[in-house]
Amino acid sequence: MAIAFKLPRLMSPFYLLIIICTLIPIAYQAGDYYFTWVEKIKSNYFFGERDYYIIGACIAPSIIGHIATIWGHYYRAEREFQHSIAKVTTPASVDQKISLWERHIWWGYTVKYWIMVAFTVLLNVAWFVTPMVTGTGRMIERFGHLGGISRMVGNASGYCVVTCCGMILFLVLRRSMLHAIGFTYSEIVPLHRWLGAAIVGWSTIHTAGYMIFLGSEGRLQSDINFYDKSRGTLNMMGVFAYGAVCILGLGAIPQIRRRYYLLFLSTHRFFTAVFFVGMITHFPNPMLWYYLLPTIILFLVDRFVPKIMQSRTILPEATCTFNSDADIIRMTFTSPEPMKPYYPGDYISVQIPKIGTVYHPFTIASYWPEDPYTMTLYIRTFEDSRLSWTCNLAKLCGNEDKRIRVKANVDGVFGDRRHDYLKSETMIIFVAGAAITTFMSLIKAIAAQIAASNEPLRMQLHLICTFRTRSELHAY
Repeated sequence: MAIAFKLPRLMSPFYLLIIICTLIPIAYQAGDYYFTWVEKIKSNYFFGERDYYIIGACIAPSIIGHIATIWGHYYRAEREFQHSIAKVTTPASVDQKISLWERHIWWGYTVKYWIMVAFTVLLNVAWFVTPMVTGTGRMIERFGHLGGISRMVGNASGYCVVTCCGMILFLVLRRSMLHAIGFTYSEIVPLHRWLGAAIVGWSTIHTAGYMIFLGSEGRLQSDINFYDKSRGTLNMMGVFAYGAVCILGLGAIPQIRRRYYLLFLSTHRFFTAVFFVGMITHFPNPMLWYYLLPTIILFLVDRFVPKIMQSRTILPEATCTFNSDADIIRMTFTSPEPMKPYYPGDYISVQIPKIGTVYHPFTIASYWPEDPYTMTLYIRTFEDSRLSWTCNLAKLCGNEDKRIRVKANVDGVFGDRRHDYLKSETMIIFVAGAAITTFMSLIKAIAAQIAASNEPLRMQLHLICTFRTRSELHAY
């Protein structure tokens, strides 16, 4: 397939705004060491020069960009989807070439992903190397070689922890400026994990550096305690923060995370809060608020606003039936008014109060234009543990002849809403069992486009599916 180098939909004013709002904070953060170490603008916080730099070049563009992204997610999605789905009956043209920006290269990741990785690495290197170069000589004069170097290593690595923390929550937003310029949630999450590993590493270097420095000065006991109401207590809070980040790193190991996911989820949230509180208390400098507060606010808005919006539209209960032959639950949500449009690939998270407090994500299997008042999920229970969430849900459900209503809360709708695959001349869908739910609405959308268009299907579409039993096939 032909390759062209271009940013996605660069000529669109909306996407141009998002790109500008993304690049301005990136440019500021990449050059922030200049203000900190060259211009020495360190103490002019809160209505000083530093305030204007950060508010104007970092916080304001981030807020504007995210507001525009959320607006686009809700109000431009219909036009974007119709533009994409129309391509399946449109002859191939230059506009349907895959850009180099979207091309998959090493280990299956795109060019844009590796550009982001390179920026993150360079930012960490700059924040570590710059203070080491500008301050090590002065520290050696004051504390000698061992004390001076160890203190600067601890100092520089601490700044790296701050800059990583300023980005890590930004990488798990489900509606982000990064999504608007072409990144997907699943594409960004691996970088979130590696950034978490970097925080553990930098925190370890920071702790080791200052322990060596305090030890060389004979100040370990006097500077790490609870009876000193100044530096000693603040350093103890740093010890708690370091313990929390080590637990976070241990729990995020893939083998542990996957096997004990519910435990991982609860401890990850708790110790993340402990880490942030400990870090802010350990280093109560206004600089932390500038780097941490915007991303924390955006994260909280991203997590709670969708729940509030859906609680006003979708009824807090669902119709639930269980097909025991196929081991499949069919769950249907209804609304007294048309729901906001959802699209192929979108998903929601569902919580059943009778079962627990955790929200579980499921792909939406229904097609919104068919019935905008309902939303349908298919949930498979085959070979799940008897204590699993899905098996407990099956016990609450009725059979096909007797539908049971259960209390249910919804978080979402979420989705990357990237439909570049519809540009392809050949699309092959491989499906095993319950994975068919991911493609149900897409197949219906393509069929509706064929029916509404006078043009024949342009792409070759192949659907290859396997099911455990014939009853499972019929259930879907």
